[in-house]
Amino acid sequence: MRKIIILLVIGAFTLCLATAVSAEWKPEKKFLKMVSGPEGGSWYPLGSGMMRLVETNIKGISTSNGPGGGVGNCKVIQRGDADLGWSYANTAYDAYNGRPPFEKKLSKVRYLASLYPGVWQVAVPRSSDIYSYKDLYNKRIVPGKVGFSGEVIGKSLLEVYGITYDSIKKNGGVVNFVGYTDSAALMKDGHLDAAMFVTSCPQATIIDLNFRPGIRLLPVDKEHMEMFMKKYPGYIDAVIPKDAYKGMTEDVPTVGTVTSIVCSADLSDEMVYRITKAIFENLPELAKIKKQAIADVSLENGLRGCKIPVHPGAKRYYDEHGVKGK
Repeated sequence: MRKIIILLVIGAFTLCLATAVSAEWKPEKKFLKMVSGPEGGSWYPLGSGMMRLVETNIKGISTSNGPGGGVGNCKVIQRGDADLGWSYANTAYDAYNGRPPFEKKLSKVRYLASLYPGVWQVAVPRSSDIYSYKDLYNKRIVPGKVGFSGEVIGKSLLEVYGITYDSIKKNGGVVNFVGYTDSAALMKDGHLDAAMFVTSCPQATIIDLNFRPGIRLLPVDKEHMEMFMKKYPGYIDAVIPKDAYKGMTEDVPTVGTVTSIVCSADLSDEMVYRITKAIFENLPELAKIKKQAIADVSLENGLRGCKIPVHPGAKRYYDEHGVKGK
């Protein structure tokens, strides 16, 4: 009788084990693609590190990270050519609602996480006579690549000051749409008067430019700040602190937004739950890549600035930890 009971117990245990194994979640996708930012910025290396963490923590998948921009990344996700993308809270809002620069509503875009503030920074040569955005009316500028969030901010902010790309060209200036690396090279060679960035602060390319040729950062004055905020909802007041770059003597007021991760509505709830978990439970690993940027990331602020639907998988993780939108 005892042997029979033992056999029954063993059999029951084996059945439970088999059931647990068979019920183990299997990823519906074997490959996850992220699009991040331009090489030379913060997004690209952080995106690569993030996908390595996801791959390590979700068995059975492989990942990749490619260059991109906040506006274009939302479009790529809508087309189904990427699963995850870096953007900004205001850009995600414009994408989901079909506001300019988007021509239609991008219904597949869902919110996954808020990371750190994206600070708008415009660097001009220290030896130049440029002290205001108004002084850019006839200069050689790089607002960023077309389709990137930085270019959208640059164009919008210039228009608040009464300047357009066309007016710059008519006055003898030049507008180039290149990435961080190329804009830095142009300024070092004396062929650029203003390089524009929206990224973490301090930023590697600006640090490099501050070494050679030496730069100053343009402030956004209070009057035009208020005009910009009223015309373009979703942005935040920001400051480039005086200790951000060597040689600064005072804080520089500017505009900012919230760096965000968006994803496709087509991803399963379980997949997005595990992605969200992998990101927030491994922030120290990401900090090894860009310590300053990740220092401003916290689960508590995981939905800061979010104005579009959160993916149900991410919402499940936030609900478990009592995180609410702000």
